[in-house]
Amino acid sequence: MKKHIIVIMNIVLVMLVLGAVVFAVMKVMGNKEEPVPTEAPTMAPATFDEPTSAPEKLYKIGIVQNGVGNASKACYEGFISELNERGVIANLDIVYIVEEDKEQCKEKIKMLVNDGCDLLYTVGRYATETAAEITKDIPIIFGAVNSPDEIGIVESNEAPGGNVTGVSSFTPCFEQIDLIKLLLPDTKSIAAIYTATDADALSQAIVAEKEAEAIGMTCSKYQIDSEPTLTKTLSKIKDEGIEVIYIPVDLYLSGHMGMITEFSYENNIPVVCGDEVTLNMGAFATSEVNYKSIGSVAAGMAYDVLFNEKSTATLSVIYKHDCNNLVNKQVADKLGIKIPSKAMEQIQLVEPPTEAPKKDPEAGDSGSE
Repeated sequence: MKKHIIVIMNIVLVMLVLGAVVFAVMKVMGNKEEPVPTEAPTMAPATFDEPTSAPEKLYKIGIVQNGVGNASKACYEGFISELNERGVIANLDIVYIVEEDKEQCKEKIKMLVNDGCDLLYTVGRYATETAAEITKDIPIIFGAVNSPDEIGIVESNEAPGGNVTGVSSFTPCFEQIDLIKLLLPDTKSIAAIYTATDADALSQAIVAEKEAEAIGMTCSKYQIDSEPTLTKTLSKIKDEGIEVIYIPVDLYLSGHMGMITEFSYENNIPVVCGDEVTLNMGAFATSEVNYKSIGSVAAGMAYDVLFNEKSTATLSVIYKHDCNNLVNKQVADKLGIKIPSKAMEQIQLVEPPTEAPKKDPEAGDSGSE
């Protein structure tokens, strides 16, 4: 009996040893499949597939101006500032040329064309006309050209039809009429007077008439050819109860502002005019071209051509843009005009100097004449 017990105990012992061996073998095999890390794992850098599309294109823009005054400089500054605001400066290789000599300016435009510019921004009439003669393929956006349709660089302002379009610096008649509504919101009737032989003044009067009607006012046009005609017209304006006189940029009428302002003050009829020179002669208010705004709007057009694939042939010439609204404080006080509070943020009250400032020679076509 005792012998049997010993045998059984030996068998159990053997089985325990075998079990321990099997467990050890399995543990080793398991550790090979899932090794225990000795330190924290390092994160490998993320990898991405190569982009299937090409990187954004670098466009070359040539900026050319023939004038060197403040108006031309503002057209350039507004252009660059707007492109920077749109976040595309890094996509542009910009070559900026300022050249007073017209022949040298022409040669430098040719150089830009031959270097493969994707777009030209031309400031003023000469640079624009010259670029339009040199290339019919490269898009040209201009700033500060008065009447592009009349000088033939576009087929029409609404549909330029070729490789040229841009922003006009034509006297801001639209804005000057809008200014009447801003400053004198109850106005219903306007008289636009102009010299019969002044084609530009007639054009401004026509624009004024259309804009007045568009914003709910009537505008009667009166041609002037002499002092007696002017006297008769002013008398008629009074008799018809017209509330505001509008004078475009008109050399003859500027020379007779003494007569006009005397009538204005006596009859309490404010005069809104076409420029700051006439404002300082006794008119009530005007809107002046903001050349930096011209550059900004032109940059928006350039952006559309380069990045939105729009065509210069169908991008209408822009006439209406931001202006500097000026109000002659002395005249406002004299006429007893109270400026509406909502208008105060949109105007600048000015005290006319003892001597009227000379007209900026670059106003209009940016010194290109």
